[in-house]
Amino acid sequence: MKKILVPIDGSEYSEKALVKAKELAGAFDSQVVLLNVMNDVSIVSSLHYASINNIINLPDLKEEAKKKSNSVLEEAKKYFSDISVPVETVSLDEPTGNIARGIADYANDYDPDVIVMGSNGIGSLKQRLYLGSVTTRVLHIVHKPVLVVQ
Repeated sequence: MKKILVPIDGSEYSEKALVKAKELAGAFDSQVVLLNVMNDVSIVSSLHYASINNIINLPDLKEEAKKKSNSVLEEAKKYFSDISVPVETVSLDEPTGNIARGIADYANDYDPDVIVMGSNGIGSLKQRLYLGSVTTRVLHIVHKPVLVVQ
């Protein structure tokens, strides 16, 4: 196992996926790619920033969402600093708004040996669902092994 893809969103479950990915990367000396996929929801979540700073234009909201994505990725990357495996961070803006499709498309291009992801993410209705909608969709559309961490 040489390549591990870890889609993250900063949620509690993506942090659990980081723990498992680190364990696998250390055991197999694997390269890790931390992936954060932004969509319109990411941009809308930046409205709080916009309201505080009186910013209402879309380019500034997109820039704030990109900063938030990079922050999530850099925090996650620090988690791997005590093991010597290569860790790359990738922030994608999914134009269709479909985060699962963004993960699957990246996985098809990157060709990881395994995808390690949390069972739920930010915004999941975990009271109603045991598996989040993005995770469920990735399981159905990607042709790679997926390790779902709960």
